[in-house]
Amino acid sequence: MAVGLTNYLRSPGTPGNQAGEGDDDLGTRFRALANQLARAWALAAGSETLGDLRTTAKFYEEVRVWMAKFDAQERQSSGRPVPDEIQRLLSRLVATSTAAGDIVDIYDAAGLAKPSLSDLGPEFVIRAQNAQNPHLAIEALRDLLTEESGHAARHNLVRQRAFSQKLKQLMNRYTNQQLTSAEVIAELIELAKEVAAEGNRGARYKPPLTSDELAFYDSLASNESALTVQGEDVLAQIARELWVIVRRDAKTDWTARDDVRAKLRSSVKRLLVKYKYPPDQQPEAIRLVLEQMESLAPRMAERK
Repeated sequence: MAVGLTNYLRSPGTPGNQAGEGDDDLGTRFRALANQLARAWALAAGSETLGDLRTTAKFYEEVRVWMAKFDAQERQSSGRPVPDEIQRLLSRLVATSTAAGDIVDIYDAAGLAKPSLSDLGPEFVIRAQNAQNPHLAIEALRDLLTEESGHAARHNLVRQRAFSQKLKQLMNRYTNQQLTSAEVIAELIELAKEVAAEGNRGARYKPPLTSDELAFYDSLASNESALTVQGEDVLAQIARELWVIVRRDAKTDWTARDDVRAKLRSSVKRLLVKYKYPPDQQPEAIRLVLEQMESLAPRMAERK
């Protein structure tokens, strides 16, 4: 019942969760009231006259815990900090659950075993779409996608941002009730398949691009004129040479010395000038390549 109520409170399709501007939705109102109840109960629980309310208070506290668990997961997925109050509540929860041998898991709440990306076939789609708590199944899938896309494209800025943007847009369409729960589950799983294929994307180039070279390629190919005028093969070759520069010039003191970083940036810019990149001379294209370089360089410096 507690998990079912959590699903009801969080679902965009629940009446009261499409609040007008300046109004609190149903979930927000529940959080405020449940927090007030928890504080009041802590002050008055010793009273002998409250025995008949104990079960009710405990039920709402359990729902408050489930809400906090999913709130924390949602914030982490969107890169927002988890408030101290939620952190404290979950810390107490983990301590209690560990003692009882029962760790709270959002996949269990959704009625799904935590899958790997390779498990997301037609049978999983049917199980997810028929889950007893479909909204919690959607939140669990979003969590899986956030985690797995972070691993799959952890050093590739362009792909990280692309996956994050697609996921955000998809969840916004669901929140705004432009997609049913069944439709959003199907689209989340299609996005998961794209994430799963990420590790093999470099194989289509000759010779194949490593994941680091592919990160440079993606930053170069983000400029449409470069992709049109120079083509994939030339951009792939630039990416390979950029990675050679990073491996050669990234030093162990890269993050501490401005002159080392300036030398590496100059080497990258000279290579781009050599290839006349980008053809449309857009400064943003060069900034993105430099940003990708600065994302990869510290990891290479650590190996030296």
